[in-house]
Amino acid sequence: MNEITEARQLVDQAWQRMEHWDSNIAAAQALLEQARAGHPHDPQVLTCLGALLCDRALYREAETVLREALARGSLDRHTTFNLAVAVFNTGTRRQALALFGAAAKLQPSAITWAAYFDPHGQ
Repeated sequence: MNEITEARQLVDQAWQRMEHWDSNIAAAQALLEQARAGHPHDPQVLTCLGALLCDRALYREAETVLREALARGSLDRHTTFNLAVAVFNTGTRRQALALFGAAAKLQPSAITWAAYFDPHGQ
C-alpha cells in the first residue's frame, strides 16, 4: 500500500529533522487515515496508525486501533510491541510487560514499524 510507504518516509524524516516534526507527522497521519478509509480492517494500516498515534502520545487512541489490528488477525511483532507501548502509558506496567514479552516471540513485518519507546523516559 503506497500510503504506508509514504507515511513511513514522513515519520522517518520527522525523527531525523525535528523542526519538521509537526508537519511530517500530520501528513503521515493523513495518509494513514486515508488508507484506513479505503481498507478499514487492514492490520498493517492499523499497526502503522497505532505506531504514529503512540509517537504523538495519543495512547488511548493507539490502544484502540492496535487492539483492532490484533482482532483482525495481526501476528506482526510491531502490532503487539506498539500495543505494549500504548498500554505502558495507559494501563498497568504488568500488562505492558506481558505484551512486550509476547511481541518478542513474533516476527516483525517489513512494511510496518515500531513506535518510539524509551523505558527510562517515564
